[in-house]
Amino acid sequence: MIEIKSKTPRGRRLHLPLPLFALLSGLSLAACGAEGADEAASGPTPVDPGNEGKADDGDETDAGAGGAPAEPESGGTPAEPETGGTPAEPEPVGVALLGAGTHSVDAVTIELIADQRHGLRRPRALAFNPEHEGELWVVNQRDDSTVTFFDLHTDQPRVAKRVDPYALHFMDAPSSIAFGTPMTFATCQESRNTYNDQAPPNDFMGPTLWPADFDVYGRSNPEAVAFVGADLGSHIDMLHESPLCMGIAWEKDNVYWTFDGLSGSISRYDFMQDHGVGYDDHSDGVIWRHAVGEVGYVENVPSHLVYAADSGLLYIADTGNGRIAVLNTRTGRSRGRLETIEPGTQLWRMVDTELSTLVDATTGELAQPSGLALHDGLLYVSDNATGRITAFALDGTRVDWLDTGLSAGGLMGMAFDGAGALYVLDGGGNRLLRLRAK
Repeated sequence: MIEIKSKTPRGRRLHLPLPLFALLSGLSLAACGAEGADEAASGPTPVDPGNEGKADDGDETDAGAGGAPAEPESGGTPAEPETGGTPAEPEPVGVALLGAGTHSVDAVTIELIADQRHGLRRPRALAFNPEHEGELWVVNQRDDSTVTFFDLHTDQPRVAKRVDPYALHFMDAPSSIAFGTPMTFATCQESRNTYNDQAPPNDFMGPTLWPADFDVYGRSNPEAVAFVGADLGSHIDMLHESPLCMGIAWEKDNVYWTFDGLSGSISRYDFMQDHGVGYDDHSDGVIWRHAVGEVGYVENVPSHLVYAADSGLLYIADTGNGRIAVLNTRTGRSRGRLETIEPGTQLWRMVDTELSTLVDATTGELAQPSGLALHDGLLYVSDNATGRITAFALDGTRVDWLDTGLSAGGLMGMAFDGAGALYVLDGGGNRLLRLRAK
């Protein structure tokens, strides 16, 4: 048993006794679609971090029967094969991680890593911190929080939940997360900026830049509070031209790409120099807006992005149009400046950007693509409407798929770890799952 401290949305500090995460080999997902469903777990049930109810205990899945293998019916030396030589290896079929062409969860290993008891509240996106092995960050839509897992590559993982002091603006209903320069990450928010329904929407919203240092993130900076005259939490920058932002991907430096739901566009953001923890000078930001009206927003379903640095291609889960789009970031030209919400920033209208379709909705292979992950030359796509994970070659050819059994509204973000395991979020069931090949 391990014990950690967690800051709850109400500001209280709880000691949370957590068992090692339940590792459920061969877990059936057919009943995982409803939020608040009972979870299988081993060991004592931990205290619920948000005091919003706890899951019932269940039985750990059997790993199989033990015992020695049966002896052959007759003794003696087995007969030699009639033909010599080594038998040819069978040709590989599909992708082992997705069931090797069977499309069945029975052909893969699925492990339950965490659920509502560990602080997950409508989790929608996740990303590994490349500076620390086994450190995974998850963002929650429901309570504007993060849940961070440490040492997932060991047998003694730890977990901590944080809500930033000013999350009601800087992390209001987060949809997506991406790590950037060392020990920084950015989030996008599906929000029109109502300060958690305390004010009318004013669309003063966009991506936020954060420190990934756990001694700094989610803490107030007294010097900034004294200078600004308000506690703006731990954010280190924010720009405000993308209300209903549904996806984010890092390019370089402090440059990120976003999926802008309200305008149906793709934007390139350069935060330039961050202003430090808890300050508020956002005036040096530059934004380039591409492909206005060419991508589609779906409420409550993230449209994740993946940037391929070698090719300069941005892969887009165009949820509202049921397709995977590709934007060539090395194309486009500015056609003048647009009016900005925030004084001092620059917003440029871009034209002649190459936006193409990699997987079209008419193929029937996708309904509402949401999560994206590039791994070993394949693009993995989670479909929020069908509960299917599909692997595509980079020419758009479908290579394999897995029917997870999750109901509509479940599958969201995905991320690979360094060992090739795929971590998947079930937003409807408040679950973090890990897929491995058998």
